[in-house]
Amino acid sequence: MNFFHKILLTGLAALGLAGSVLAQSTSITLDGLPDYDSGGGVPAARINTLSVTLDPGTGAVRGPRGQTVGWGFKVTWDSNAGDKIAFTGSRLVGETSALTTGYQDYIGRLSGKTNGAVSAGQTWEVPFVNNRRGLGAVPIPANAKPGSGYVGQLKLSFDVYDSRGPDLGETLGTFFLFLDVSVTVASGPPVDQTISFAPITNPTYGNALFTVNVTADSGLPVTLTSLNTDVCTVDGNTVTIIGAGDCTLLAEQDGDTQYNPAPMVTQSFTVAKAPATVAITGALIQNYDGTPKSLSGASAPGSLDVTLLYGGDPTAPALPGLYFVKALINDPHYEGFAGAELFIVGAKAPVLTTYNQWLVSKFIPADLSNAAVVGGPADPDADGFQNSFEYAMGFDPLTPADADRAALPQLSVTDIDWTLFFSIPETAASDVTFVVETINDLSSGSWQVISRRVGRGAWTGTANVFSGTPQNSRVPILVTQPSLPVSERRFYRMRVIVQ
Repeated sequence: MNFFHKILLTGLAALGLAGSVLAQSTSITLDGLPDYDSGGGVPAARINTLSVTLDPGTGAVRGPRGQTVGWGFKVTWDSNAGDKIAFTGSRLVGETSALTTGYQDYIGRLSGKTNGAVSAGQTWEVPFVNNRRGLGAVPIPANAKPGSGYVGQLKLSFDVYDSRGPDLGETLGTFFLFLDVSVTVASGPPVDQTISFAPITNPTYGNALFTVNVTADSGLPVTLTSLNTDVCTVDGNTVTIIGAGDCTLLAEQDGDTQYNPAPMVTQSFTVAKAPATVAITGALIQNYDGTPKSLSGASAPGSLDVTLLYGGDPTAPALPGLYFVKALINDPHYEGFAGAELFIVGAKAPVLTTYNQWLVSKFIPADLSNAAVVGGPADPDADGFQNSFEYAMGFDPLTPADADRAALPQLSVTDIDWTLFFSIPETAASDVTFVVETINDLSSGSWQVISRRVGRGAWTGTANVFSGTPQNSRVPILVTQPSLPVSERRFYRMRVIVQ
């Protein structure tokens, strides 16, 4: 057979049999097909007639959910050359995903004919047998909706072979047929359905709207309800953020005559507080005059409640000293933080050089012989500070003043280092030793000395120590350990030793 003739035949066959007229029925009889050259000087051969009928004759099949359906068929044909035809494939044409979970092709492979070949003058009739024979197999999903289905076409392809060689011989051409078919889901008892609820990314207050993805595999609409309407509300699949906090959405599908109610599904998420900018305003260096020295806090957005803490105390200090000030947003929907250092500067206090001289200046003669009053471990004003500590720090042992605590160590942690703030008397006595220690586990191990100072001498040790400008006879001290990871848990203390 001439190669040109073979290609021409395929083109003519495809053109002649794939037109719209051939796609309008489920029982097709073709005649007047093009001649084809059977080769070897044999005169041109012709398929006189070709008849294909689907079983059932309407091409429409109906089945319940969970069943596989397909089509039987009957083929007869006649040729003036006695050649053979072989059906080589069948497939559905059109969109089937709304109904089917798959489509399998069985024609020509398990249809009861060797190589699917039919000689001229024979009748080839095959009933549909699930997963064995027929024109394809269409599984109907178990959750398919009754009354739904597929309407389209079944495309059949077959080859023509000459009759001269063993088996099928040489391929002479390829033909295509299109038959109208449909699949309909029959009614049945209600079946189960499930709800799929996609995860929700945690939003931030201020992101007013977002859409959630929730569906039922039945295709029925899902109802959403917010269980925390003070945080979020829902309309359809659109969620509106009302405030910061935790919110849970409840998804329900009540079912109908064909589907049972779906198990309820919940999806929870957390709405984060929106960031706010905080600023501390006011003079950071103020002179002592006996009145509280307060600062102010401002926010952006404005009108947010800002709380200020002076060394952890909300009361503004009045006594001289160094105070670490924190400004915090107090709002259910916003968060923010700022920090500053407040210095209250005052007059210098009297200089005392030794512990015994200090005792004489502070206590009446009748108490000087009473160790329970003047002893180093004694605490006559019951403020939690021993006499030896009050002496070293320049406090009054007979006045329980909480303001003294402003001079005590205050710990600050940044992304870079640990910093310990405290203040000591400018003219510290020579019989006093200041010791800074650290430990990372209070339940085990021992305290490690990182810095030490005797009297008014230099600080020594592994930590970095910075002494500020003296104010009101006190020197602000900053102790840092930049080499330690800030994520590590750590405890610090400042100890005094009086000789």
